[in-house]
Amino acid sequence: MKQQSITEKKEDFDVVFTDFLLKYPEYINPVLDDLRKTEFTSLNGVYADWTGAGLPTNSLIEKHMRFLQRNILGNPHSFHKPSSKADEKIMQTRNAILSFLNANPEEYEVVFTSGATSAILILQHYMFGGGELLLTADNHNSVNGLREIAKKKGATVRYTPITNELQFDEEVLQKRLSYPRSWNGNKLFVYPAKSNYSGNIHSLDWVNIAQEKGWDVMLDAAAFLPNNKLDLSVVKPDFIPISFYKLFGYPTGIGCLVIKKDKYRKLDKMWFSGGSILLVSVKLDYFVPESIGHMRFEDGTINFGGIPAIFNGLEFMKELGEYKGRITSIASYLHDSLCKIKVGSNSVVVHNIKGNDTVVFNIKKDGNILDASLFEQAASKAGIYVRNGCFCNPGVNEKLFGYSVKDEEFYNSEILPYEINLNHFEENSGKPVGALRASFGYVNDFSDVYKIAEFTKKYLAIL
Repeated sequence: MKQQSITEKKEDFDVVFTDFLLKYPEYINPVLDDLRKTEFTSLNGVYADWTGAGLPTNSLIEKHMRFLQRNILGNPHSFHKPSSKADEKIMQTRNAILSFLNANPEEYEVVFTSGATSAILILQHYMFGGGELLLTADNHNSVNGLREIAKKKGATVRYTPITNELQFDEEVLQKRLSYPRSWNGNKLFVYPAKSNYSGNIHSLDWVNIAQEKGWDVMLDAAAFLPNNKLDLSVVKPDFIPISFYKLFGYPTGIGCLVIKKDKYRKLDKMWFSGGSILLVSVKLDYFVPESIGHMRFEDGTINFGGIPAIFNGLEFMKELGEYKGRITSIASYLHDSLCKIKVGSNSVVVHNIKGNDTVVFNIKKDGNILDASLFEQAASKAGIYVRNGCFCNPGVNEKLFGYSVKDEEFYNSEILPYEINLNHFEENSGKPVGALRASFGYVNDFSDVYKIAEFTKKYLAIL
């Protein structure tokens, strides 16, 4: 009986998979099929948290370890041979990053940081001069935090709303960009190329639209780049924060800010540290900063031992070729499957639109949304790894679950975002505090989403 049950399940899977391939022929990719088998031998479950972190291949880690075993790298702030070797690899990687983004090295430069968050923090030096910071309601908290810096510099901070479909309200955004609250000082507009919450892709056209209206633009590419191409010869944001572990899993703790060289003039660095100065005196209140852009903003010693692995990772990404169609096809299958699942009075509510690499959902019992952490814990025990929470993106969470003031009060009145207090919020007792997010990358295949759907059916049946 046990063998028969296993056989029946295999037959069910084969039938569903055949139907899936007829609907999504772009899924077929023998290179990625082999990669899953040979490069991810430690993966014994379903990893569906790619927006949280990518997974490294065995060969990427092994290649970097062999390099470190065969080479001596010294602190790049010195001039001896090990130091020169480290500096050589760092410059090679800077060039590889610009090449990966098709960026003109005469126009753009790479500033290494510990991740996308520290890359965004470089904008603490942005000279608002009483200007304006414009954010979208769909932004990671690492971006939302810029408002605290902006308001301390006398800038106006404003948000532009998102729709029920978790897309930008384009009419309002056009107005915000066309009629800024402040007419003096510099104006900075920041938005994500891809939502880290919903997975929705936001049009890159907003970069050019904003720049034509006199705004500097930071395009948050941290969640975008793992599955999408960014061509800086076509779209030209002024600042682009990146975390490399989100692309290929290793190394962690290294990111960068890709910056237009002519925008350094809008950054007035407020302090100095080791590695970013040419001369400093203790007896005199005197120092001379580095004049070269990236050297001036790379405080301390960058991770010279890990940076060579980024070069390998970018080469690996180029070799993969086109794979987004495969990822969106499996996410679309899961989206459709979860929307259809219903066991008695239990069901799944899917929040985002179909067609990207992410599915955001909640479990409903008797019409009420359950605590998302319960599903995450049960799934984890079954070897299925999805994420629960607000994903450091409170704006989307507020839109989904009603944790916000009325839009007309928040976005259109004289109340500034940082003046809002708890008394402005509607009563929220009993409302959910987060959702579930399944996000996918090149490691995932159809069996992953099939297992998630089957597990969800069983989960609903035992509630």
